[in-house]
Amino acid sequence: MGKPRGGGGGGRGRGRGNRGEQQKSSEPELHAAARVGDLQKVESICSSNPLAVNTRDRHSRTPLHLAAWAGHTDVVHYLCKNKADVGAAAIDDTGAIHFASQKGHLDVVRVLHVAGASVKAANRKGLTPLHFAVQGSHLELIKYLVRKGADLKAKNKGGQTPMHLAESDEVRDTLKECEQLRTENESKSTLGSKTSNNDNVSESKSPLDEKEKEGEIEANGKRKGGEASESSIPEQKKPKISLQHLMSENDVKDEEEE
Repeated sequence: MGKPRGGGGGGRGRGRGNRGEQQKSSEPELHAAARVGDLQKVESICSSNPLAVNTRDRHSRTPLHLAAWAGHTDVVHYLCKNKADVGAAAIDDTGAIHFASQKGHLDVVRVLHVAGASVKAANRKGLTPLHFAVQGSHLELIKYLVRKGADLKAKNKGGQTPMHLAESDEVRDTLKECEQLRTENESKSTLGSKTSNNDNVSESKSPLDEKEKEGEIEANGKRKGGEASESSIPEQKKPKISLQHLMSENDVKDEEEE
């Protein structure tokens, strides 16, 4: 009786061990290649079946999600160039940029952002890439996201901003520095805009001034050429509007005399 129980336990153990292998084997071929960073295979599959680039696995993830999570920048770059949906959402509306931010893959985030992924995108829980970067204490990524417009005041569904999720003084100090730099840059931008507007007003010229200037340039050009004399300059014709006006007055007089 002991042997059968031992055998049964072994069988259950083998079943649990094989479950992970079965899941991997059932994973779409392109997803598996993207996960491990096999760029050559990714290129081969996409070349033979371009539509595969945005296919989903059983967790609603695209190959881009898996490549971003694993930090395979070259694969992410290739997929983006071949029409991968950079805004595609997996479970909980989590996008590739969230996966990359959670793991601290700065280069991947750069590629995704250039391809059109928003640094302000929030998943179903209200978490933005900056929330994920702060949670993982990825300092350089935090600075990059803020430079690209990430909202420092964004709140998740629990009402927490990135600052609330900071677990160390180093991260908190980084966020404070980023906020201070943004405030200073916005102040400089506003001041520069006002100065530019004032300069434009003072230096602006009317259309009449521009026409007069063009006329002077044209006249000077003819004088320098030496071929055109004042007598050769055609006499300006009287405006047609004035002639029509005179004709209309005569018509009125004729009608009154009749």
